[in-house]
Amino acid sequence: MSQSNIVHIEKWTSKVVNSVEEDIRNELKNIIQENPAWGWEQISIQDVFAYALNQLPPIYSEKGKKPDYLLSIEEIRNAVFAGIKKVEGNPIHYVK
Repeated sequence: MSQSNIVHIEKWTSKVVNSVEEDIRNELKNIIQENPAWGWEQISIQDVFAYALNQLPPIYSEKGKKPDYLLSIEEIRNAVFAGIKKVEGNPIHYVK
C-alpha cells in the first residue's frame, strides 16, 4: 500500500471519548466507599466495570466537552449494582 493510501484515523478519533466510562468510574468509586464491607478484594472491579459499561448505551463526545446527553446517576448505579450481582453470582476471579 502506498503512503498516499494510508489513512491516519488517529487524528480524527483521538479526541473522541465515551463519557459513560468516566461516569461509571466515578459512581463505582462512590459505591465502593459506601459499601466497604462487601469484600472488594474478592469482587473483580474490572468485571463489574465492564459489565456495567456493556449494559449502558455509549455517549460519545469530544474529550473535555460535556456531551449533549447524560445518563442519570440512577441508571449508572443500577448498571453497577447489576454488575456486582452478576460477578458475585459467577465468581470466576475471586481471590482464594
